[in-house]
This record gives sequence, structure tokens and C-alpha cells, in this order.
Amino acid sequence: MFPRIKKLLTIFEEYLMNCLQSRCIYDRQRQRGLFVCAVFSAASILYASGIPVRSDEIEKKEISTAEPLSENAHVRQRLRESVEFLSSAELEGRGPGSRGIETAAEWVAKEFAAIGLSTQILDNGPFQPFTMTLETKLGEQKENTAELVGPADGGGEKIIPLVLSSDWTPLAAGGSGAFEIPLAFAGYGITARIEEYDDYASLIARGKAIIILRHEPQQENPHSVFDGNENSQYAALSRKIANASEHEAGAVLFVNDSLDMRRNQTGYSTSLDTAVREVGIVHDTFLKNTAASSEVIEKYRVEVGRLANDIRKSVDDLAGNGDTLMGFDRAGDGSDHRSMPVLQIRRNVIDQVITQSTGHSIEQLESEIDKELKPQSIDLAGWKIRGRISTQRVEAASRNVLGLLKGQGEFAGETVVLGAHYDHLGFGGVNSAAPGETAIHHGADDNASGTAMLVEVARRLVAHGPLPRSVLFIAFSGEERGLLGSAHYVDHPLVPLNDTVAMVNLDMVGRLDSDKLIVHGTGTSTRFEELVDQLAEQVGFELAKEPGGFGPSDHSTFYAKKIPVLHLFTGSHPDYHRPTDTAEKINYDGMVRIADMVAAVVKELATQEKRPDYIEVASKQFVRGGGDRPYFGSIPDFGKPQKGYAISGVSKDSPAQRGGLLGGDVIVRLGESAVTGLEDFDSALRKIKAGEKVPVIVLRNGETVTLEVIAGAPR
Repeated sequence: MFPRIKKLLTIFEEYLMNCLQSRCIYDRQRQRGLFVCAVFSAASILYASGIPVRSDEIEKKEISTAEPLSENAHVRQRLRESVEFLSSAELEGRGPGSRGIETAAEWVAKEFAAIGLSTQILDNGPFQPFTMTLETKLGEQKENTAELVGPADGGGEKIIPLVLSSDWTPLAAGGSGAFEIPLAFAGYGITARIEEYDDYASLIARGKAIIILRHEPQQENPHSVFDGNENSQYAALSRKIANASEHEAGAVLFVNDSLDMRRNQTGYSTSLDTAVREVGIVHDTFLKNTAASSEVIEKYRVEVGRLANDIRKSVDDLAGNGDTLMGFDRAGDGSDHRSMPVLQIRRNVIDQVITQSTGHSIEQLESEIDKELKPQSIDLAGWKIRGRISTQRVEAASRNVLGLLKGQGEFAGETVVLGAHYDHLGFGGVNSAAPGETAIHHGADDNASGTAMLVEVARRLVAHGPLPRSVLFIAFSGEERGLLGSAHYVDHPLVPLNDTVAMVNLDMVGRLDSDKLIVHGTGTSTRFEELVDQLAEQVGFELAKEPGGFGPSDHSTFYAKKIPVLHLFTGSHPDYHRPTDTAEKINYDGMVRIADMVAAVVKELATQEKRPDYIEVASKQFVRGGGDRPYFGSIPDFGKPQKGYAISGVSKDSPAQRGGLLGGDVIVRLGESAVTGLEDFDSALRKIKAGEKVPVIVLRNGETVTLEVIAGAPR
């Protein structure tokens, strides 16, 4: 069937290109007849399907500029110009390692200097450099090889060579190096305590290459314990990898499940149908244009070539039965620094091994799991995979930008920090809320708004004149990659942390709605709640107060160092981490009012004779995932990429604190599970019941320490 479509496509493409070349307008009826014949020949063997239509229209807020330029209007105009520049296409989304983020850093530094802040304060002036892992790249084809090896019928070895990008593909989530590992099938690779399902229950996975189906059992059963028809947490590739790692697997081999393949086929069929229809539109338009110029003809030629390529791709995809290989970074970007290989292999390739070893096809095993919700895990006796994977982690240089307003008087050695991150997602990637869309993520609210406000507050405080305490303004980079810039700063502070009296953080402060402002950290000092209440009343804000000092922004790294913090935030919205977070949606009048409050807060903190005290607030654990996990109370340290789960601190009165864990510890084992990163820790914690006492092994100052923690009730 598929060769026939390709042949028809080739004939039709040659025909239409010839028409474009010779402009055979005189014989329109004959052309139309040939075209209809070609299209219907192809369309007759397409799957019948509709074409989804999507609309992403978003109402935009208009800012009036008709009023006279009062002082507030000047401030509003500056804020608007700053946000528009920082979120412009010129800065390409301020992604790490990009030209755009370097431009943003230079802009912040120039603004700091122009305002009158001291910027020659580090070896690199205002810049504090650090490095981060930008991405993981696949090495050369010759350095990535794999083959399946098993017993031959007449003795000896049977070798099934695998072709890169055709039969298999490495994934960035895994490590590099040579491998030769025995094979085992572990169903969907799920361990679900509450759901009473465990693919590893009867399988010793240690040191084996575990074959894992994507997604989860009973996906089409609305009554499935795995969230019915929706994907549960256990369907995530990262969770499957973490679970395999906890069982000390030697490698992970992902295989497409049958439902996903069927869905892929439907999608490819729709794409083919759409491309054929578009060819018809292009052809009809061309025939009606009797006076087409050479430029117009060339435009038609390019469009026909594009559509022909779309049709060829859809035909090739359909020929693969939906057994599509994932993108290199689909399962993660390698930031977990795992050493075990992670790869995907075509279903029809691995099915040969499973069928020969077990007497059952992968389809039969999958069907049995789905029918009874009973694992079918099994060793594939005598079979192994061997080869080599070569990946390179690409490091990127980045910079925090610092400016200092020096204090005057006996408290000048003490400092208040005002910070905001200026980085964003660039063109998207793994942290995007629109993962399939490669487009500039402008980051107007996140966090051009905070960066613009940082500069504006600095301008106001410099104009006020010296304060009793110094104020250090920091534009952080690397926040979107895990608070990396602020983590680097607290490890290499300009001002000793003992002399840092408070930190105020601005992150997403551009979408004020109905005067509601969210302030985190009000309980981190006994003086903060009264302070923010008083100042908010003056500006007319209705506050939503969160006492805790930990959270997913840069204030968290300071609080982990026992520094009281405040974090201002106007709330999330549908444009978060999407290309649609643009400057015209910012509430600039709201930003002016928030800037008024921030300037007053910082001025008060820098002026009060008594520095704010530090209060340790009992708060929720800060890790990703759902609410069925026991409470542990650890605070991740994203600035220390290494094997294990590094923590920057523990919550007050938490199980972790009572068990003796300390900031700086690296957890390498929790209970029976090995831990190589945050995902492993999260997965291991879900296997523990509230009230259960579990051993925890940590690395502390180069030594291995064993502790015991009693897990708390879920929060």
C-alpha cells in the first residue's frame, strides 16, 4: 500500500512541477482531471479522520496613555519600556547560554551603573559568573552502537544488530559509556504501593537492562486504579527511570505500548489527509492564476515541495505502524547526571527477543497485564544488550548581576538584599508549558516584570540617598534551571551571610488583579507580618500571606541559610511558561503600586535600628509530585548537581529534622531504595507509609552517615 502512495505522489509532484515550469494554463480541464485522479488514488487508502482545529485567542489588556505624565506615569512608562525590551523578540526569551540573556545582563549592569549603584564590586565588575549544564547532546553515530545478543538455535551466539535512529535511540536522561547487560522484561516498570501493583515484585532488577512499556496498564478503562483514562504519575518517563534506578537496574529500554502506537497511526493518517487537501488547494489556486509572475510561480513551487515532503513523512510514519522513536531529550535533559544507559528500542525488534525467550509476544504479555492487572515480569534468559552510548553535556556560562547602594553609619556593614531573576526559557524546552512548540517564550511576567521592578526600586532608593544599612541589588540567572544563580551567590556571597539581615524577592509581579498581592515569608521574622500589613494598607493591597520561607524561587536559597525572607508574587496565569507571556498583558499601574510597597519595605529594613530576627517556620516539603507521599521535610539544593539528593536544609519540626538530617547532606539511600537524584527520592518516599521508621544514608563532609527517620502523614 505505502509504495503505491509514494509512486502516486512522485507522479503527481512531477506533473505539478512541470505545470509550474511550463505554465500549462491552456489545458486546465486536462490538468484538473489528472489532479483529481492522483488525489483520489491517494485519498482512497487514507484512514477517515477529522482535522482538529485549535484556537488560542487571548484577551489583551489595554493600557491607557492619554493621561498627563505625572511622576507615577513616568514610573509606569519606565517599567513598561523595561518589560517590553526584556521580553522582546530581540532577547530571544533570555534562555541560558543565548545571546539574548547576555544582552539582558549587560542591560541590567548599565542600568545599575546609570542609576548610581556601585558596580565595580567583584573581580568582573557587576558580574558574578557561574556555569550550568545547558543541554546534553548525542555524540557521533559511530560512537553510538548497540546489538542484541542471545542463544542461537544450533549453539553459539545470535546477534541482532541495531541501526541508530532506525531501530533504537539513546536518550539524554541516561549516561554514557560501554555496556553489556542481561535483559529482563518489567512490564510498565511501575511500583505503586497504594494501587497494590508492582512490576518489580518478582523480579531481581539489579544489574539488568530492564525493558519497560511506556504509559501504564488499562489506559482505556475509565475505572482503572491508574487515574482511569488519564495518565497518572506512574506514566511519567522520569518516574519509570527513577523506579528502575531505585531497584538498581543497569539500564532502561523503553518500548512503545500498543495504545500509543494506535494513536500515532491516527495522527499520521490525519496529517497525510491534511497535506493531500492542502495540495488540492494549492493546485486550484495555481490554475486560477492565469497571469502568475515568476516570483509567484516560485512560491507555488516551494509550497508544493513542502507539502510533498509532508506527505512522504506521513507515509513513512504510517509504514512504521506508529512505533515512533522519541526525541533525544523526551525523557529528561540529563541534568540528573545518571550513569546508567537509558534508551528506546523499536517494539518489533525487541519482540523477537521476548518471543524467543518466553514463548509469548510482547502484545500477549501486555494484554495479560491489562486484563488482570497482574505483572508479567520475567528474565529473558541468555539474552543481553551490548554497545556504547556517547553523550556530551554542554556547559553554559551565566552571570548574576550585582549593584550596591552603600550604607552610611554604624550599620553600613549590614546588608538587605533585593533580588529578581532575569533569565527565562528561550525557545521553550523541557520546562515549557507548551512543550511541542518551538517559539520565543517572552517571559514578560516571568520575570521581566521583577527585573524591571528591581531596577526601578534601585532608582528610587538611590535618589533617596544613603540608608543606615547597605542594599545589595541582585539580578539572578539560572532560576528556571533550579535556583542556580541564587544558590551560587549564597555559596559565594559578596557580603557575609551573617551580615545579610533580610532578602526580598520579586518574581512574577506583573499581573496584579483586584488588588490581591501574594507575599511569602511573612512568618520568617516576628516583625514581617506587621510590616507588610501596614505598608499594604497604605497602597491599598489585599494580601494573601504565606508564612513559610521555602518555595520555587530565589528567596528559598537564602532562607535555607537562616536569613529571613519576603517574596512578592501576583499569582500564576494561563500564560505561565508559554510563548503568550507577553508585555501587553502586564498591569503596569499595578507594578507602580507594588514598586511603591517594595521600596518602602526595603527602606524600612535598611533603616530599623534592630535587624529582623530569623524564625524557622514549619512548612510543607518542597518537592515535585502529588499529595499521597508521606511528609519528610527536606529542602532540595539545586545548585549542587551530583549523584544523590542534595538538601540545603530541613523544615522546622519535620521528620527530617527530628531524624538528624542537616543542610548540606546528600541522601544516597532511603529505606531499600538507592537515590541518585530528586526524582529517585520522590519515588522512594511514596513507597513508605506514614509512621514507618526508615534508614536514611547520607554523605556528610565526605563521610557516610546512617540515620533513621519516621515518615510523617501526607500534607
